[in-house]
Amino acid sequence: MTAQNKLTPTVVDEAAAWTNALDSGEMSEEQRVDFHAWLDEPRHARALSEIRTLVSLIQELPDRKAATLRRMPLAHARFPLLGRLLDRPWQLSGITAAILAILIVGAWFNVRAVREYFTQSYSTETGEARTIVLKDGSVVHLNTKSRVRWTGTGKDRRVALELGEALFAVSHDATQPFRVMVGNSEIRDLATEFDVYRKSNGSVVVTVLSGQVAIKDLGGSPPAWAERQLKPNEQIEYSPASLIADVHTVDAPKSVHWREGLLETAGQSFVAVVSELNRYTNKQILIADPRVDAKQIKLGGALGIHDIPAALYLIQETAPIVVTDNGDSYVLSLKADASREQLTAPQQNAAGRP
Repeated sequence: MTAQNKLTPTVVDEAAAWTNALDSGEMSEEQRVDFHAWLDEPRHARALSEIRTLVSLIQELPDRKAATLRRMPLAHARFPLLGRLLDRPWQLSGITAAILAILIVGAWFNVRAVREYFTQSYSTETGEARTIVLKDGSVVHLNTKSRVRWTGTGKDRRVALELGEALFAVSHDATQPFRVMVGNSEIRDLATEFDVYRKSNGSVVVTVLSGQVAIKDLGGSPPAWAERQLKPNEQIEYSPASLIADVHTVDAPKSVHWREGLLETAGQSFVAVVSELNRYTNKQILIADPRVDAKQIKLGGALGIHDIPAALYLIQETAPIVVTDNGDSYVLSLKADASREQLTAPQQNAAGRP
């Protein structure tokens, strides 16, 4: 490692501090501005990438496997820093060597972070949310059952959203646009915070929180629809073939309340709410009663997405709906005595209060 590339303890400490802040999920707007300003320095971005890679590799080792590694004479003989790394991964002097050590021993155990290091593909399981930092310093918050893959090379900043939903906070680089590829469409920006949701039916919803993005269809010649530009608090939904909804105004922060473990229900049909809740559980929620589809049931406020049984209980308490747990699924039906006045649930928050 040359003197020019060597990371000073101060830079390492700063990278570790930002890693903790990112993982907390509670960064303020002012902190996000400071973070991206800090990342403008290339050596800072490199330090953050190495620290996050190392810490994630170590933290994903199950306790039993980490204990096994501590007891392995061969591993300690080849990698004398291993014991220290397993106990205090953020206190390092030889980061590059440490990453190499963890990559090797982690590969023995098929750790997810090791696979991601090589494939540059990041994913979440049902009900899981996580934050990752891409090679260019951009931050990606992944929602449930989602997958993104870094496909950029050199100065080409590009990712593919292959599944689910991701909130992007793009690192500023006026000369190199950041691109998100979703099927045959491209979402391009310079320094923006925006959400991309690839629905199971194939349509894509893009919501801008700050900055500006341009969306274009790459599929046809001529394209199915012309390029659209979105500004803060604007949203668009499109399919591979056409626009489903042109650019329209939304309350963007509410659109990404999933980051806080909430699903906003205001303005959504009951069927749409159930469809969204199904994203966060492996136990399917079914509407088996045809009367439910025929009724204009509206929910208000927000539902928790990390406790689906509690969310369904809240629906049952505030709407003319009966929830039946069949073991492998939840079945929703309309209450037998439901009247027209009951078809609009009172406004309330996730705790069930008006």
